[in-house]
Amino acid sequence: MPRPSSTSLSAANLTEPYVQPAADKEIIGLSQVTFGYSRKRLVLQDLTLSIRQGEFLTLLGPSGCGKSTILNLIAGFYKPLAGLVTHGGEPVKGPSERRGVVFQGNALFDWMTVEQNIAFGFRFQSLSKLEKQQKVKTIIQLVGLQGSERKYPYQLSGGMRQRVAVARSMVVQPEILLMDEPFAAVDVQTREGLQEELLKLHEQVSGAILFVTHSIEEAVFLSDRIVILDRNLGGIYDETLVQLPEPRYTPMNRVSDAFNQYRTDLYLKMKAIG
Repeated sequence: MPRPSSTSLSAANLTEPYVQPAADKEIIGLSQVTFGYSRKRLVLQDLTLSIRQGEFLTLLGPSGCGKSTILNLIAGFYKPLAGLVTHGGEPVKGPSERRGVVFQGNALFDWMTVEQNIAFGFRFQSLSKLEKQQKVKTIIQLVGLQGSERKYPYQLSGGMRQRVAVARSMVVQPEILLMDEPFAAVDVQTREGLQEELLKLHEQVSGAILFVTHSIEEAVFLSDRIVILDRNLGGIYDETLVQLPEPRYTPMNRVSDAFNQYRTDLYLKMKAIG
């Protein structure tokens, strides 16, 4: 079940109270989706998947099973050969600010400061300078970047650059955040810190998260639900609901009996598909 959120990124000040939506409300739907670079080179075939509002869903599976392809279809970067991808019941026809994207490479602009990179998300919005400043200030506080507003990407650690990338995606109030192995390029200690910060952020703002990873431990620590994809054209091999003690971001969850049991079960399932 999606974890409750307490705050929505309001268009005015990012701090208005958030009313928790129905837990079973679908925000993203894939219905019998087929995708490939040609009919003879399919990556996905007849895939059906639903993401609920406020849910943290993680995709696991071997390389080449279609995890990143699913993310790119939802983002609107790819179009299916067959089937339908919907957002809020409407067909996805292309990229939208309603769907934020964070890749492994943070894709920051080296010539812009932290606050300028984050504010770039407003390029298509008609907001006053004061409104933009307030929203940037609030999201900087949410992701813990206070004091780094005037720094350039080359002055930041890998972990801080990824925080900026997350902040830039979140500041436009997306209904879902799509994250493709965003923490894979940083060291283990930094990665664990970023995972904990992401869970804290997810508790404070509305919106679902779709997360792609190869790490079973990362999937268990972060997720409400984990979907394992098979090698066979991105078919769903298994779905696991994860229930760990709240707050989810406590480091003790990483060494709990429940965490170790989920990790073991998922490891065996991953081994079963090769």
